[in-house]
Amino acid sequence: MECELIVVGDELLRGSVVDTNSAFIARRLAELGITVKRVVRVGDEEKDIRLALAESLIRVRLIFITGGLGPTDDDRTLAAVCGLINRSMSVNSTVRTRIQRIFEKKKIKMPRLAERQAYIPQGAKVFLNPIGMVPGMAIEHQGSIIILLPGVPQEMKVLLDNGIIDYLKNNKIVTYQKIHTALVRTSGLIESQWAPRLEKKLKKFPCVRIGYYPSVSGLDLVFSGPDEFNVKRCVSLAVELLGDNVYAVAEKSLAEIVGDLLRKNRFTVATAESCTGGLVGDLITSVPGSSDYFLGGVIAYANDIKENLLGVSKTTLERHGAVSRETVNEMLKGTVRITGADCAVAVSGIAGPGGGTKAKPVGLVYIGVLAGKKQRIQQYMFSGTRELIKQRAAWTAIDQLRRVLIRL
Repeated sequence: MECELIVVGDELLRGSVVDTNSAFIARRLAELGITVKRVVRVGDEEKDIRLALAESLIRVRLIFITGGLGPTDDDRTLAAVCGLINRSMSVNSTVRTRIQRIFEKKKIKMPRLAERQAYIPQGAKVFLNPIGMVPGMAIEHQGSIIILLPGVPQEMKVLLDNGIIDYLKNNKIVTYQKIHTALVRTSGLIESQWAPRLEKKLKKFPCVRIGYYPSVSGLDLVFSGPDEFNVKRCVSLAVELLGDNVYAVAEKSLAEIVGDLLRKNRFTVATAESCTGGLVGDLITSVPGSSDYFLGGVIAYANDIKENLLGVSKTTLERHGAVSRETVNEMLKGTVRITGADCAVAVSGIAGPGGGTKAKPVGLVYIGVLAGKKQRIQQYMFSGTRELIKQRAAWTAIDQLRRVLIRL
């Protein structure tokens, strides 16, 4: 079955807010074998919303609309939908009571304006919002289904996963084929280099599709197909081919995997960061319970801190510079000395845009890891903006720690 999405909001057209709802909805629908064929972004004008919906109703039988369901004058999605399909609206007492209780908990009298969020089109199925005021709605119209969801991403996700998906599965209008998906998370791969090799290895499985999703932390591979056995077989072959570049076959972040490895080995870790300015420590501590293994970190941005706090020798700094293998080596040793950690991560580089030279250009970063008796210091050349170089260096440092830990 095919579907279209209409995303409402002037802020989306201005670029002040990024549309993440479409990607989330598309992923969830893909798991049902429902294909999103078109995504339309429109402003808050009622006529624009109505026109977009009218066009979608001609092409497909399932339409999602997100946004424009709030209580203010610029929230016009309901008026546009009801005007087009000739439905009246009325206050839903259950939704109204729920909204009133939210205000009572805050010890605030419910504004009359808030009641607008309780208006529901005639005949619509209502999905109560457990974390907000605006409900989700499903309207059946002449053999088609129109799904209305709030634009707030967290609320949209909760409603989709806790009501809408089950509704679609049990609706006779919706035709779908169960699609099995599997996620393989990797780091250190170049998509253009590995994609041909992977596709050649999986040539025997034409019904399994591979999606490549790069990010600053790595490359996600999503395998999907109607046959669960073939999907699992492709995952096994991919893991075999990619080796240590695979860090998870699940929805786990690289930082979570590193945390699991540290716990498994009963290791603690500390950091010493220069150009990343604390990002490595931030990534490690983004995992709940990271206090089990993270002791702390030193942001040694200035040479004086490297020298006086971490014990990097003045001779090393003068002879080799702050951005060097030798300095990172001494940063590692100093981190272990002052924290007593079992493992250490040290980073020093040039994030730019200034500060680079011919010998040491912008993007040059040295990353060192010390774990038990194993130590590894590597040189990297990252490209991009200052922020991107910092992020790439931080994620690479986390990955380098992972690669050392799995070899212990």
